[in-house]
Amino acid sequence: MNEKEENRFFLIIKKNKISFTSFNPARGSSLIKEIFIDDYSIEKIYSSLEIFLDKNFFTIEKKLKNFVEKIYLIFENDNFLLAQSSIKYNFDKTDINHSQIKDVLVNIRNEFKKYSPDHEIIHMVINKFIIDGVLHDYLPDTVDSKNLIIEVDFIFLNNQIIKNLKKIFSKYQISVHQILSYEYLESLNNLNYKDITKVANDNIDGLNINEVFVAKKILKNNGFFEKFFRFFN
Repeated sequence: MNEKEENRFFLIIKKNKISFTSFNPARGSSLIKEIFIDDYSIEKIYSSLEIFLDKNFFTIEKKLKNFVEKIYLIFENDNFLLAQSSIKYNFDKTDINHSQIKDVLVNIRNEFKKYSPDHEIIHMVINKFIIDGVLHDYLPDTVDSKNLIIEVDFIFLNNQIIKNLKKIFSKYQISVHQILSYEYLESLNNLNYKDITKVANDNIDGLNINEVFVAKKILKNNGFFEKFFRFFN
């Protein structure tokens, strides 16, 4: 997290409340504003979110002494869907390199998008690797093989829901940098953090090494397996 991104802003939509928090790696999270809701239909969520921002956004920025231009949205919702996919790949050579693995994952991702054009991938997570018939939860540091099967979980959300949420935030000149599934973050919470924003922040920084992130560029100082899955352009 660089100096400009020292504070990350999270808006959490749960089934009973909407919360706005600020997270700092040194100081942890700070609850800035919270309201409770009693109707969790998607249309009610839209209206509750608009009311929350309309009534509180100016006060939030004043309290923070900072403009909020980008947020991470943590969303607990039954509209999230889960799908599983797998692909088998036979390599011509015994050494599996970065480019070949990238091609395999891009193919899986493109196949999903092809058959689910009305949905957006929120999380893409490697379930397992099967290398020459041997199961691996994680990719070994060295791979000397010709046959590879990768099983992937997709957590996805309807495009229209995403567009509607982003449209609401855009009225306040806020961009939604990333949407995260509350339920998925809870599954990563092995340390039982009371604050889901801590888990979310760690996840953004690569908590789950088997999650495939969509990155704008590859950092030149990353090693082959370090930040391995942050490579989609």
